[in-house]
Amino acid sequence: MARGRLIAGVSETSPPFSSRQGKNGIVGYDVDLAARVAQRLGIPLEKVAIRNAERIPALQQDRVDLAASGMTRAENRMRDIGFSVAYLVSPHKVLVHSDDGITTVKQLGGRKLALVKSASVDAELKADVPTMEIVFFDDYAACFGALKDRKVDGFLADEILLLSFAHKVGPPQDFALVADYTLPRTAGFGIKKDEPRFKALIDRTLLDLEASGEAAKIFDAWFAPVRRPFRIQPD
Repeated sequence: MARGRLIAGVSETSPPFSSRQGKNGIVGYDVDLAARVAQRLGIPLEKVAIRNAERIPALQQDRVDLAASGMTRAENRMRDIGFSVAYLVSPHKVLVHSDDGITTVKQLGGRKLALVKSASVDAELKADVPTMEIVFFDDYAACFGALKDRKVDGFLADEILLLSFAHKVGPPQDFALVADYTLPRTAGFGIKKDEPRFKALIDRTLLDLEASGEAAKIFDAWFAPVRRPFRIQPD
């Protein structure tokens, strides 16, 4: 408040969460939600582009007030930073071509799986399918493009994101989720540890957006026609 602006660390390459779109600058689902937090504070939102690997150091070094880029609320991260309530609840899944006949993760043995850089492969998945080859790409769009062009056999990311790409770039019937694999994931704003007043304000803003119906509208603006399978609620 004394500074006169809220500084959000955002990604330039993680649509529809946060990405740079030409003259519009950095936009996305997370960015819209961060803007509502700034609005609640009555100050402008300043967006600072950071890489995923920089999110925790940027918070710890006071370079940003919050990280707004689809950040998973992982237990290991909670040792170093805090998190808001979840504004995205979507398990990790694997997307494949419908006509490839891949119905179980075991069938990914000897095949290629696309993963965005800075993400980590589920240890259990890697142990179950040790011969699977992981191919890293710079962003989600590149991962999906590789799958669409059959340069890889699967794409691992959260379910809502996968379905969004399938519908927008599709056609959606060309793709399917592997039924026997799911890894729970929730995402929220990353914030500095031990800031209870700031966390309470962010959480209240998100819960109020849910109660008013605006949170659902923001989701639809970025993910439609994918249906929203969750509600923002207290932890």
